[in-house]
Amino acid sequence: MTTIQIAPIRDHHAHVGLFASLMGCLDLSDMDRDTALASMRKLPPDRVTTIRGWHSVRHALSPGEMEGLPPILLINLSLHGFALTPGAVERLQESDPEVVDHRFDPEWCERNLPRLLGFFDRQAHLEEATFDRFMEALGDLGVARLDEMLLQSEHAWRIMSGSKWADRLCYWTTPRIFEQLPAEAQGQIEGFKLFLDGAIGVRTAALSMGFRDGTKGLFTYTDAEWREVLESLQDQGRSLAIHAIGDLAIGQALDGLEDLSRRGLRFPSLRLEHVQFITKAQAQRAKALGIVLSMQPNFSDDSRAYANVLTQEACDANNPFRMLIDEVGFGPGVELLFGSDGMPYGVEAQLQHGLFPPCASQRLTLDELLAGLDSRLSDTGPAYVIDHEQQRVTRQAQETA
Repeated sequence: MTTIQIAPIRDHHAHVGLFASLMGCLDLSDMDRDTALASMRKLPPDRVTTIRGWHSVRHALSPGEMEGLPPILLINLSLHGFALTPGAVERLQESDPEVVDHRFDPEWCERNLPRLLGFFDRQAHLEEATFDRFMEALGDLGVARLDEMLLQSEHAWRIMSGSKWADRLCYWTTPRIFEQLPAEAQGQIEGFKLFLDGAIGVRTAALSMGFRDGTKGLFTYTDAEWREVLESLQDQGRSLAIHAIGDLAIGQALDGLEDLSRRGLRFPSLRLEHVQFITKAQAQRAKALGIVLSMQPNFSDDSRAYANVLTQEACDANNPFRMLIDEVGFGPGVELLFGSDGMPYGVEAQLQHGLFPPCASQRLTLDELLAGLDSRLSDTGPAYVIDHEQQRVTRQAQETA
């Protein structure tokens, strides 16, 4: 066993405002199906309750089970996708008719994901006290700085920028939300965030190797639309972060960016977010364009958690860190950044998933992991015990006087 102390980390991919607003909601992520169902049946019958951490595969509900539940908004664990019980449909039809009407349309949901996340945010409603508690909890988990990858609204910005945590946050948002922000908020935006595909759990990540049910995911844009979007944003002088999980989406991102580059058009900086199924050829293209890869070591566990959804080929291809570092030369902390996407936050989870993933091709060294998190070994702070034999990381309990 090894005991280490680690300086506070930077989480390069977080959703601080949304997760803070959801902090007080019932969380199903660690519950089995029966426990989750029993918990939902106890909720109030006279109002809509928002629930987070719904695993659409593990917590799959039949129409009859949904019918018997109180009014509930179920937010998928990945934040891509949701479900409404009949009682929630009735109560939300007037205030959010378009969201309600498209609840069974995954293509609409992916094309309108920022709008959908805004809907989740409004239902939970971010408050100053909740945000403070959330940031304090992150501090306890060893997280000092975060990239807020989708600032939801002026309301969220005012709470976060007016808090004592303001200097710990870096903001990204969509072009549409950016236009709705006041000038002061716009001046604090690092760059634009765009989405090219969906997520694994709802089978909307654009994967050539596909899912076990034969689907290959969804694209947010056609190729022509994607090129138009890039051209419309290029001259605004802001950086760009692109959500692309599947290799098909990654390929679309690179095709459009290479087309711009050939014409001498560039963004100040470029980030590809997630890129779980990036191929070696795509990694080489990304490196030639000077793109930074922002990835999540905790998503290595998708090879185990979604083994019944992904093909074996996809499970083996997920999060190919060794290829990226050893064969293509992406340097952690420079061209390769690590974050959590909030699933979950904290040093302990980063160590567990980075050092002991399901596949050898996903394994990171401690030095690589810390570099990608802008951290280092320290003589102060919480201690973590690394049990190499059991492949387990635990935070050491602090002694009390």
